[in-house]
Amino acid sequence: MNAMKELWEYFNEIMRLSYIGALLSWDQQVNMPKGSVKGRAEQLALMQNLIHSRVKSDKTGKLIKEAEKLESLSEIDLAMIREAKREYDQAIKIPNELVAKIAKISSLGHIEWEKAREKSDFSIFKPYLEKIIKLRIEFAEKLDKGPTLYSTLLDLFEPGVTYDYILKVFNGLKPKLVKIVNKLNSMSDKPNQSILKKHYDAEKQWQLSLEIIKKLNFDFNTGRQDKATHPFTTSLSSIDTRITTRIREDFLPDCLFSTIHECGHALYQMGFKEEIHDTLLAEGCSMGIHESQSRMWENVVGRSKEFWTYWYPIFQKTFPENLKNYPMEEFHRSINVVQPSFIRVDADEVTYGLHIILRFELEKMIIEDNLQASELPELWNTKMEELLGIVPPNDALGVLQDVHWTSGFGYFPSYSLGNLYAAQIYNHALKENPSLPQDYEKGEFSNLLNYLKEKVHQYGKIYRAPDLIQKITGEDLNPDYFIKYVEDKYYPIYGI
Repeated sequence: MNAMKELWEYFNEIMRLSYIGALLSWDQQVNMPKGSVKGRAEQLALMQNLIHSRVKSDKTGKLIKEAEKLESLSEIDLAMIREAKREYDQAIKIPNELVAKIAKISSLGHIEWEKAREKSDFSIFKPYLEKIIKLRIEFAEKLDKGPTLYSTLLDLFEPGVTYDYILKVFNGLKPKLVKIVNKLNSMSDKPNQSILKKHYDAEKQWQLSLEIIKKLNFDFNTGRQDKATHPFTTSLSSIDTRITTRIREDFLPDCLFSTIHECGHALYQMGFKEEIHDTLLAEGCSMGIHESQSRMWENVVGRSKEFWTYWYPIFQKTFPENLKNYPMEEFHRSINVVQPSFIRVDADEVTYGLHIILRFELEKMIIEDNLQASELPELWNTKMEELLGIVPPNDALGVLQDVHWTSGFGYFPSYSLGNLYAAQIYNHALKENPSLPQDYEKGEFSNLLNYLKEKVHQYGKIYRAPDLIQKITGEDLNPDYFIKYVEDKYYPIYGI
């Protein structure tokens, strides 16, 4: 067996261990009794330790060096070596004990975050967050990819990205977003969301969510949907993808758009070419690209007038007491309201980027400027007022609304990059397939999915994000596509 084949097989085993860990985490958030968390935390810590030990072993380093010497390697082989080397170079810098500690405190912290959020009491979560921050700073110091500690953490989710790069993108984006928000808010004829806040039966919402993702070509033979406090997508193999949603009977969009969003992630996971299944390459090339897929389906498609031309009669039939006599035009406007709000996951496309900028600024201060956990609630509220003009009335609507800090730092900017990638990729998709919006009116979504499979999904991590966006669109990431998309969509809705 040559070194290349052995390298593939060795990392395939590591991926299977990773999938087992993902199954433990999925079960914790979907099925596991709350009282069982300590046992699960120990299991997750052990699994992370096993994986880490294998990745950093002498055998891994030897196989990579031997594979690098081989000639006439395929593009996929070269990508595999690149990703294996990235994993190995990171792993050899991080002690097993630190990996286990992080896995354990993250699992415990997740449960305490849920308790704290439910009671709107940051003090419950604070001691766990303090430990998480300390461990993540230690992790960044040991990894030391640079040029700064926060850049090191950003690189985990957006390979090659630095703090300065994100800062430049956000500094260019922020004034444009603020200008659009102010322009929309100055209009007198604003959309009304009251229709969305009536009572909508939970079971009916659940059944509709399943119907929608079936139409979007979610494969129920290799995937399933469940419920969780914070919606997420995970893969337990390349032919086992799980998504979750949540339901609020007093706000229809929560389940609806959470489901479509997670389905977008799942379609990506389900679309890898078979030759990279269950390998290091069977993952999105960056979190930003992954997020582009979920937000494209959720917002560009799911909140379009054409989408609702097909779906609104079905919703009217399901919820006649609320929607039977309510015009589709007004419903479409109601799901496209632009207004400052407390909850990131409920935020509209325009203000969403400001939520991310808030978290980006705080994370940098936490990791590099010694911002203490105890200072976060007050500073969070201050920045909410600065960026969005509103102040959260409690911790649940403020500093506790996101769970992601239990898993690390550097994740949030990918969400905003996802919006930018989505607009640029979709602009190109329309050039190649101008009739896509007409497909949605008929409840047909295969043409868009086939385009995305061909251009994005099949490659997994074969290409890095900058190379992929260049390959698809012929240019680097360009935020102007997102600004134009927002203006073209929202100005007519607001009568501009």
